[in-house]
Amino acid sequence: MENKITSGIWFVFIGLVLLLHNLDILHFNFWATIKYWPLLIIIVGINLIAQNKAFGNYIKIGCNVLFLGWIFYVGLTAPKTDWSEQLFNGKNISIDNVNDDEPLLNAVHTPFDPTVKESTLEFNGGAGKFEMTVETGTNLVSARAKTDDMGMNIKTKQEGDKQTVVINAKPITSKNKNKTNNVLIGLNPEVNWHLILNYGAANFKGDLSSLRFKTLEVNTGASTMDLTLGEPTIGISKIDVATGASKIHFRIPKDAAVKVEYTSILSKNSFEGFETSENGIAKTANYENAENKFDIELEGAANNFTITRY
Repeated sequence: MENKITSGIWFVFIGLVLLLHNLDILHFNFWATIKYWPLLIIIVGINLIAQNKAFGNYIKIGCNVLFLGWIFYVGLTAPKTDWSEQLFNGKNISIDNVNDDEPLLNAVHTPFDPTVKESTLEFNGGAGKFEMTVETGTNLVSARAKTDDMGMNIKTKQEGDKQTVVINAKPITSKNKNKTNNVLIGLNPEVNWHLILNYGAANFKGDLSSLRFKTLEVNTGASTMDLTLGEPTIGISKIDVATGASKIHFRIPKDAAVKVEYTSILSKNSFEGFETSENGIAKTANYENAENKFDIELEGAANNFTITRY
């Protein structure tokens, strides 16, 4: 019973902080609290010592409340920073370094060159609502903003049959902070893709069921993602997700072979159709013998990661 009470206090605290942070009611600097992790060892030690002691329950509750109160104070008073970028070892989620001398356009695109067989897209965005679709036509990549407050620039480089495209998206004005910055991204299905998605507290969704990709790298924080994937067709398609306080949902065909490795902390994982499961590893029954498969690696904290089959 005592453990349930202290666990409940932790879950209520984490849930309230994440909710208030996501709703922009308060700004909580998660990164500033990381350096106080040794206090967790002290709290665990106190819980063990107080266990089955007279007034032990009150001691445990009091120590946990004091610790969480201190963490709450640190998170609120620390200078505002891009905590998710630092948490994920410097992976670039912030787009503040976009060169303001370069024009920010409402729509950008790169023409499709039939000689290109493999392409890399790096998309850097902040907060907003992003949607990714598969579009056949004359463009390799296209991106268009649905509002006038969002601007983008694009850079491209081609070497032989490989092409790299970088799209930076950021608000043009901050006058209306409540306005949602919507961007629609279109990808040509005629090439094999490497996708790098760096964004902040955003809503990201997409239907990639007809897209071939070798790698998909997602670096984000305090966001939601809803992706529909197709059958893997080019060997091992690697998916790396590094995020914190996010809700990630992948729809994957029911016959696709999938392995998930997860090192997430305080997270809720739900994998539909996985018949084997070990500590930190979950596989579908057909994974070992499949020629084409998805390898998914999830790392971060306080996430909700779901895989459903269709």
